[in-house]
Amino acid sequence: MSAVLLTRIKIADLSAWTALETGRRLLPAGCALHRLVREEFYLFEAGAGASPDAFEAPLRRAIESSNFFVNPNKERYRFLTSSGRGEALVAPEGAWGILARPSDDTRDEGLRARLSREHPIEGLGAIRRARLWWLWTEGPEGRSAMKECYEQIGPVTGARRGLLVNRHAESDLAIEGSVPWRTVEAFLLEAAPPVRSAA
Repeated sequence: MSAVLLTRIKIADLSAWTALETGRRLLPAGCALHRLVREEFYLFEAGAGASPDAFEAPLRRAIESSNFFVNPNKERYRFLTSSGRGEALVAPEGAWGILARPSDDTRDEGLRARLSREHPIEGLGAIRRARLWWLWTEGPEGRSAMKECYEQIGPVTGARRGLLVNRHAESDLAIEGSVPWRTVEAFLLEAAPPVRSAA
């Protein structure tokens, strides 16, 4: 099990706004994209022979007392400990999500090295990164139309088809309702073809 940090911009997120406007133009008739939120996703693994308990408290202090991960003037965050995060990653009410990761290696060794210099934390192993998009969509008869919207604004597969995931450099996991953390961790750790959905 691993600790998780989720950060999002609390002022105007121009990247999310641009994606929102572009996504709306890509959707088929009868489907609407009402809102889109972008979060940066960090997964913190314990080092060899250590447990998450060894690093979570000092990591929390580093997050709260410095701008290393979060600029409090521009961002808000959620820090989820391995024991307090629950059984699953749960989508916000009315939303579904796309978790996008680099298709080769999710470890950010540069970030890990900088953290070690500025905030040495014993027991911390790899830091893995991804991007999480939350989408509030609506289709005919008020349903979310996740399938139709995902096909149009998820992975790029052609002209005017796809937006949020570059399939040549990224893999993705679609999140409907909730996804067990073990599935999320496996997705971020494995070198595998793109994962399209999870129950």
